[in-house]
Amino acid sequence: MKHAWIEAQDRDLELTGMCAALDVSVSGYRAWRRGGKADSKRLTDSQMLALIRSIHVKYKGAYGTYYD
Repeated sequence: MKHAWIEAQDRDLELTGMCAALDVSVSGYRAWRRGGKADSKRLTDSQMLALIRSIHVKYKGAYGTYYD
């Protein structure tokens, strides 16, 4: 419903302002217009933890700047 309202007003109001006011992401609105889902670029907590652990192992526990 929020997306439809934004679409109806998009000639009169700024998209980013409307999305912010209605707590809707711009990418989510644009995906709705395309008929799909918003692009998911975020990792889940478990994916992030696995990534951090693999990087930690790769760089032998080094913290900060590391040069290969």
